[in-house]
Amino acid sequence: MDIITIDFETYYDKDFSLSKITTEEYIRDPLFEVIGVAVKVNDGETEWFSGAYKEVKAWLHKFDWANSMSLAHNAMFDGAILNWKFGIKPKVWLDTLCMGRAIHGVEVGGSLKALAERYGVGEKGTEIVNALGVHRKDFPEDQLKRYGDYCINDVELTYKLFQKMLLNFPKSELKLIDVTLRMFTEPMLELDTNTLREHLKEVQEKKAELLSECGVTVDDLMSNPKFAEALKNLGVTPPIKISLTTGKEAFAFAKTDEGLLALQEHPDWRVQGLVAARLGMKSTLEETRTERFISIAERGALPVPIKYYAAHTGRFGGCLVADTAVVVYNNQNGVEEKQIVNVLLDDLVWDGEQFVPHEGVVFSGFSEVIEWCGVTGTEDHVVFTDAGEISLRDAMQGGSAITIARSPTQNDVDYARKFVSRY
Repeated sequence: MDIITIDFETYYDKDFSLSKITTEEYIRDPLFEVIGVAVKVNDGETEWFSGAYKEVKAWLHKFDWANSMSLAHNAMFDGAILNWKFGIKPKVWLDTLCMGRAIHGVEVGGSLKALAERYGVGEKGTEIVNALGVHRKDFPEDQLKRYGDYCINDVELTYKLFQKMLLNFPKSELKLIDVTLRMFTEPMLELDTNTLREHLKEVQEKKAELLSECGVTVDDLMSNPKFAEALKNLGVTPPIKISLTTGKEAFAFAKTDEGLLALQEHPDWRVQGLVAARLGMKSTLEETRTERFISIAERGALPVPIKYYAAHTGRFGGCLVADTAVVVYNNQNGVEEKQIVNVLLDDLVWDGEQFVPHEGVVFSGFSEVIEWCGVTGTEDHVVFTDAGEISLRDAMQGGSAITIARSPTQNDVDYARKFVSRY
């Protein structure tokens, strides 16, 4: 069976890029444009093609994809373009990014540049930086040629990497990579937009009722200073905490902050109503996730962004990591470990410092993720490191080790028991 190695170069700018929106949004957006594509069949010469959409489609369809294995570095991206835009589904998908994570772990660089240097197969170019904000029709001829050479080089690096990685890579894992990628590149889940819109309406109406009962505006609730002022007007001193990030005083208005939760039992019913409305207004995730599902449904079927070998244990990762284990406390079983999808609203979740209430398991949208020290998350995901509480991106860039959270003690369990008994 032939191996067809492929790499797309696409339009991007400062606002329209994978650093700002999800892969699904990017490819299905009207702004999406293929600048060019490079293809290599087996060890033959790599070809570059650039043209209008119909021309690219005709050129791509000359290859025998249905009876071939297609290879890419980050095949989730190239595979989605190939199918969603050009209606092409290879018989099998291969991916050097997935293979690199499995062979070398998630703690090291998995980029094409990093792997090419590790294996000594060549150097990745930098011509892509000159393509920022340039549409295909606006490329000068010489610049488009250099961009084509850059794309051809990426294909050559990918093919060489695959040949070296394949030597000791289990064939069973190649099959697993293919199945995982197809969950995204060949989506089959159809969302019910009518049900989603009905649910969104219910959520919005409930929020409006909360506002009406408390006699405040959306701005009053969403703004920390204005919410604080509303509390003061009712004779309540706003609760304060010391921020773990800045070390300075800040309003304790988060759902897990003890000071805010205590106000739910304030003797003034107006304070209780205000806090209840604040908690409801701050829980915009349900509204946001519903709107996100509606927008996806309007664009097409729901791609499942599961990532192969996302952690050092080899487990899958992504927005739908159902096997993530968390420690919780509940009245029935005390302290126990659950998969995240099985966590109930009545469970208190161990956050590494104490057992805290939570907002439920919610969908918060699709985001590009990075990996460091066995942790997979969005770039701004906060982690505890030997350098303090910083973003996952800063931890990776600074080489900071992620610290392991301590286990709960009996004192922590006693505190959780008292907390639950109050409610």
